[in-house]
Amino acid sequence: MSPGSTSATVSSFMSGAPVVVHDDEAIPAVADLLAGFEITGLPVVDYRDRLVGVISQTDLVRFRGSTVPWSGWHGILVRDLMSTPARTVTPEAPVDEAARLMTRARVHRLVVVDSRETPIGVISESDIIREIADCCDDG
Repeated sequence: MSPGSTSATVSSFMSGAPVVVHDDEAIPAVADLLAGFEITGLPVVDYRDRLVGVISQTDLVRFRGSTVPWSGWHGILVRDLMSTPARTVTPEAPVDEAARLMTRARVHRLVVVDSRETPIGVISESDIIREIADCCDDG
């Protein structure tokens, strides 16, 4: 496959079965998930498991640097800090389209959703780099 080819799809390079967090979770639980899975962001879902936002390390670091006392963290919920709307892509989308969406939105990941807006994967900058390396190895 050559660079710029549109035959590589998001489904070929995304991380499937994403770790998600519910919007009513407390922030310390998010920090545990991010650290435990060694990931930088999580899709946020509501009680129907539909995507409602994304929460990232950056969101937590910005909040940590705010004036809210450390003792107040346990009362802060994911919905209070998450970024909305979540930037999404379908699994059938070409990887180059995903790269353009990330660039335009200035985000490091896109949530891959099905027709019900349920997260089925995540494609990140690292996945795009892997696609570039794979296409360049072919020739």
